[in-house]
Amino acid sequence: MWKRCIKSFIYSAFAGMLVNLIIEIIVRAVSGFDYSPVTPEFIAFFPSASIAYSVDALLYGVIGLTYALMMFIFGCDRIGFVIQSIIYYITTGIVCIPIIIFIWRLDKYPSALISTIIGFIVTDIVMTVISYNITKKNIVSINAAIDNQ
Repeated sequence: MWKRCIKSFIYSAFAGMLVNLIIEIIVRAVSGFDYSPVTPEFIAFFPSASIAYSVDALLYGVIGLTYALMMFIFGCDRIGFVIQSIIYYITTGIVCIPIIIFIWRLDKYPSALISTIIGFIVTDIVMTVISYNITKKNIVSINAAIDNQ
């Protein structure tokens, strides 16, 4: 299990950073104007824009890492699906929402902050319902296969 967690850690952290950098490259190439992946307020926290871009990429890596590491909770058979989902979403929210607030400087834009938090919650609810329905269908098909034996 630890090997899987370490691999997941490495893949997720680098995948988050890589996706962020690829998106930045594509937007810069397509837009034709001087594009910055972060807000000027975020850049002001650092001595240079390149350091701000690097920190931005690392923070997106941390977000990917958080999601990947918390997936282990779904492997814990002793707790039910609803409790697993609640733990997963609370933990990822506690880590990811402050990072997003910091990167996008949502503390300066209350309506953007509220819509981001609502979007996070709605996405989590939709994903939980989808996962529950998939799990329910899998249980039905497994039970049908056992009954046919």
